[in-house]
Amino acid sequence: MKKVIFTTIVGASLLLGACGSDTTKVNENSENTAATTETEAKETEEVAAEETEAEEVVSEDVQEDDTVKATNVYTDKDLGITGEVGPLKYEISGIQLKIIEPKDQATADLFEVEIGDEIHAFTIQMAGENTTEDDVSFFLNQAIAVTNTKEQLDPDMILSEYIDGEFLGQVRHEGHNVYVLKNSKVDELKTIELRIQAPYDKDFNTIGDEISEKIEVNK
Repeated sequence: MKKVIFTTIVGASLLLGACGSDTTKVNENSENTAATTETEAKETEEVAAEETEAEEVVSEDVQEDDTVKATNVYTDKDLGITGEVGPLKYEISGIQLKIIEPKDQATADLFEVEIGDEIHAFTIQMAGENTTEDDVSFFLNQAIAVTNTKEQLDPDMILSEYIDGEFLGQVRHEGHNVYVLKNSKVDELKTIELRIQAPYDKDFNTIGDEISEKIEVNK
C-alpha cells in the first residue's frame, strides 16, 4: 500500500499537466491581463480566485496526502533522448526535480529522517522496446545516475515505478526511476549522467555497449 501511495505522489506527477509548459520552474505562472472597466476587473478577479482555489486542490507543482508532501521544483517533459543498442530502442522522455517531506512517523522512518525533514530527489521517465522476436534482458530500472555534485546513485526501489527488464519478444516496457540525493540539493544540480548496462540475450551474451546519456537540468 505504501508503494502505491509513494508511486502516485512522488513519481506520477511527471506525467501531469500536459497542457502546461514542457520546461517549467516553480512560480513561473503567467499573469492575467487587467480588465479595462471596473465590472470586467471584478469578473476577472472572481474567475482568478476560482482558478486559484482549484489549483490548491490539484497542482502540478505540489502533490500531497496524509503521509507525504512532494514539491516539484523543476520539470522537463520533453527531453527527447532516444537511442538504440542491439535490437532495443530506448527513450528518456522526462525528468523532474522534487523535494519530499514526510508527514507521519511511518513515512519518516522509511526515509530514516524526522517528520518535516526535506528529502531531495529526482524522477526520470524511461521506456524500452524490443524490435525482434528474440528474448532480451535490458534493465532500465537499474540505471545508475551520476550527478555534477559528485554523487553516484541507484534508483530507490520503493519510490520508483517498476520497469520490467525482461523483453520477451516484441514488447515495450516503461516507467520511472526515483533517485534520492544523499549529500546535495536539487537546486545544486546542473547535469545528471545516466549509465545503463548493455543488454544481453538468453545465453547471457552481451549485446552492444553500455549506454551513457547526459541530462541538463535547472537551465
